[in-house]
Amino acid sequence: MDASISALFDLSGRTALVTGGATGIGEGIARVLAAAGAAVVIADIDADGAERVAGDVGGRAVVLDVTDAEACATVVGGIDGLDLVVNNAGSYHEAGSILDQSTESWRRSLDINLAGVFNVSQPAARAMVASGRPGSFVNLASVDGALPCLGTGYDSAKAGVIQFTRSLALDLAPHGIRANAISPGHIEVETLRKMRSGDIPALWPADSSPTGLMGPMMRQRSTNIPLGRSGTPEEIAHAALFLSSDAARYVTGQNLFVDGGWLLV
Repeated sequence: MDASISALFDLSGRTALVTGGATGIGEGIARVLAAAGAAVVIADIDADGAERVAGDVGGRAVVLDVTDAEACATVVGGIDGLDLVVNNAGSYHEAGSILDQSTESWRRSLDINLAGVFNVSQPAARAMVASGRPGSFVNLASVDGALPCLGTGYDSAKAGVIQFTRSLALDLAPHGIRANAISPGHIEVETLRKMRSGDIPALWPADSSPTGLMGPMMRQRSTNIPLGRSGTPEEIAHAALFLSSDAARYVTGQNLFVDGGWLLV
């Protein structure tokens, strides 16, 4: 391979923060960024999981609840030389019909999936601007931000992440800081496997009101992915590597669907 091509994806000397990095897509991203040479900080409410991943990749683990703005300011502000931020932390456990969803559940969904992105991004952006270092944000949205699926809370939050990313990109462009989003499709992660096995509660409440969201039409769509399979965390991580690297240095404000063609049909 031409050395100049390889160098585009080399993250040596850069520090990356990955929220929700203890499992699933976040873990996959942390491992790929570390393999590309970045010093990775894994932030998660799961302290043991974060320590496990950090130990494997030679990174650092921090305990962080992204819904706590003060904690985010303290933790992010304590990371020296932060170059790359991957806002991956999120939860789809507040799924359900609006007929059943409580106000508290709605707020939790937005707090975790949208406000948490702001809580991490603001101190990170301030640190990057103060240091004069060009940086990059990669925010994990979802196909649900374009295709209603899991309920008004989650779907609205993920649509908000897409527009937040566009606004962030324009806001920080004068400082040489880029912001992009990734919208994964159906990704096979451990949480989904545990739901299917009954180890943890199912995503959609069994006693939910009749709804068009998770009915036959949506189930048919989810089993009709043009590429014929679910994605893997590593495939989302490769997209995150591209957007974080110099290969994407002229890319900002974009939302990349990594969904096997799910939205095509």
